[in-house]
Amino acid sequence: MTPDEINTELFKRRKQTNKSQIAKALDPPVTPQAVHLVVEKKAVSARIMRAVAAAIGKDVKYVFPEHFLKKAG
Repeated sequence: MTPDEINTELFKRRKQTNKSQIAKALDPPVTPQAVHLVVEKKAVSARIMRAVAAAIGKDVKYVFPEHFLKKAG
């Protein structure tokens, strides 16, 4: 998914969750900015990626395929 698609999915679920809530729910918590950077694909964190994918109800391999799908070759 593109950052815009992820942000759209988060916006659709804004009454249930947002980047701040995702950040606080992690153990240990991270900043909302860290979640934002991962969503924008400017930073890499497997645990934040998994949390974002769960928040939008999608498989992490679908949301962040560049990090979770093995490349042939």
